[in-house]
Amino acid sequence: GWVRLSGGERLKGDLVLWAVGVRGNPLPGLPADARGRVPTDPCLRLVGYPEVYVVGDLNGLGFPQLAPVALQQGRWAARNLLRALREQDPLPFRYPDRGQLAVIGRNRAVAELWGLGVAGLPAWLLWAFVHLRELVGFRNRLLVFLDWAYTYLFREPGVRILPD
Repeated sequence: GWVRLSGGERLKGDLVLWAVGVRGNPLPGLPADARGRVPTDPCLRLVGYPEVYVVGDLNGLGFPQLAPVALQQGRWAARNLLRALREQDPLPFRYPDRGQLAVIGRNRAVAELWGLGVAGLPAWLLWAFVHLRELVGFRNRLLVFLDWAYTYLFREPGVRILPD
């Protein structure tokens, strides 16, 4: 029901919206633009240093700074490293955008997949499935699923960011 500002004042309200920007944190000495993106060639390699790959939020090709992009770039960079070991030319990165998912509350999410919009519980279940699928290893998936199940079944809905 309220938010405490950095100066200590409280603002009452029924809705709290948190919006952030994404900015990469390049290593010192790497060239970067104002958003922290490092220039790369289409194959994800640091310009002027073809043995160095830059993926995710730091990559300067202008793709959305989202986890699916970073995951696909990581896999692509690994493929190109294997190609380099076989003395083959690297391949330029292509990002097939399969859509976006966002949780907006308990049992509520929004999804845009291949141009189709879905909202509510179906989107929330899809979000949960996709996130569990992307985790590495059965043990991690199981632990996260059990944690989510416990939280869903036994914790009161709602989030309190700061104590009273």
